[in-house]
Amino acid sequence: MSIFALELNDRAVSLARGGQVLTSAPSAVFNGNAATGSPAGTNAWRQLRCQPMATSSRHLGTVLTQRGSPARAGMLVAAELRARLAEQPIRDGERIWVATPAQAETNGLESLLGIARDLKLTIDGFIDSAAVTTAALESERNTIVLELGLHHAAATAVDCEGSQARRRRSVLTQRGGFIELYQVWLDLISTTMVKRTRFDPLHDAATEQQLFDAMPSLTHELVSTGNAAAFVTKGKERFEVALTRDQFAQAAEPIYRCIVGLLHQLRPAGTPLAIVIPCTVVELPGMREQLEQFVGCELVSVPDGFAAAATSLLDLPDSTTGEDSVRLLRRLPLQGGALAAQGVLAESVARRSLGQRRSGGPAPSHALLDGRAYSLSADALVVGRAPESEAATVTPATARPGAAGLGASVPGAAVPVSSRYITLPEGLAGVSRRHCTFVHDGDELVLLDHSTFGTFVNGERVQERVRVHAGDRVRLGEPGVELALIAVGEVAATATAPQP
Repeated sequence: MSIFALELNDRAVSLARGGQVLTSAPSAVFNGNAATGSPAGTNAWRQLRCQPMATSSRHLGTVLTQRGSPARAGMLVAAELRARLAEQPIRDGERIWVATPAQAETNGLESLLGIARDLKLTIDGFIDSAAVTTAALESERNTIVLELGLHHAAATAVDCEGSQARRRRSVLTQRGGFIELYQVWLDLISTTMVKRTRFDPLHDAATEQQLFDAMPSLTHELVSTGNAAAFVTKGKERFEVALTRDQFAQAAEPIYRCIVGLLHQLRPAGTPLAIVIPCTVVELPGMREQLEQFVGCELVSVPDGFAAAATSLLDLPDSTTGEDSVRLLRRLPLQGGALAAQGVLAESVARRSLGQRRSGGPAPSHALLDGRAYSLSADALVVGRAPESEAATVTPATARPGAAGLGASVPGAAVPVSSRYITLPEGLAGVSRRHCTFVHDGDELVLLDHSTFGTFVNGERVQERVRVHAGDRVRLGEPGVELALIAVGEVAATATAPQP
């Protein structure tokens, strides 16, 4: 039997069969308000700003995340599913599998099962979207899959162990959703237009909807050319302003920091991973630049509906009898071979390396703390509340080869008795007596973590040890203290000298 797959990311709810995405659209629907004349559940994306009181974009997220979700939200999810399946009917003999987003809770899936049964739909099982995406890509590295919803952002870590992809954990924020990004850019356009034309497009529902509808083409042009014109028409008048990619990137930076912060939470510092992000998100103005900080990682761009399309290709088990036997799969065999056989789906994936410009950066020469510079010379530098009172050598477990992507043991990894120290004040939250050590590995500098509560490089927790570069920021503990690593003198001069 073939699989009919449904992917429930509310930014792009997608239906697929045979490796093909049949339809993909945001979960924004009319709520059945009699004044609109539009049936509940029909798509309202192009009326979202014109008729905010008659539309809903939160019903799916509400059902997926709450126990006993409000009856109104359940009704709208049922109406939306009914409308979508009327356009793409399920064929006789097809089995239904649902790719679930990171935000979905077990209680929410139970609510969804109840809605499906009311619609006379038999769901064979649920499958984790991040796990099936990673399995389809047959990644050689552990993977983080980013999910951007209408009102949230989430990231899921997937471990690739042997021949399987296994969902490990997810982190989520209520900031960073697609609608919030659009609102930031609408505010930017409005402010600029008011200054230059005296007309505020956000004080008129029709002109606000015009800008909202134009946002995909506007952001695409900004990324492609660096400049674009935003305009609205009201009656016979046309109001237009020129904008730049940098303006959009700067306006979105606080939201991007929240999104990127999710990736930092899941990535052990310095560990090379595959980061999977929808193409729609990668192509937002300024997003690629934000991702360059993940040095040594691979960026994998996938189209909307990719998890649904990949699910529809799997040889999934038949459901067993009984209402309480629906499966939730979070561990899957790698399926890259099957994906490669589906040319259209495979060709939609793009890969590139991140952080290449920074990976060859200079090793730092000094660490800055409270305005004072500490030299990172050939001797080890130990940092903590009482670094000299602890054991004077690094244990073999701490100095083991291969940790955090370092391919060889660190010469001189043992901290000699003559090592230099930075002694921090007592009472610092999360700072250990002997917290971390900076040691040289040839021309590079390595940070060794000995702490209980963690050492973080650029927001990512160090797993035993990691290479560090000039420009990195090292935080000891939580909230702890922060050191800035810089390159000055001969190191900096060498780094900036022209190459022969």
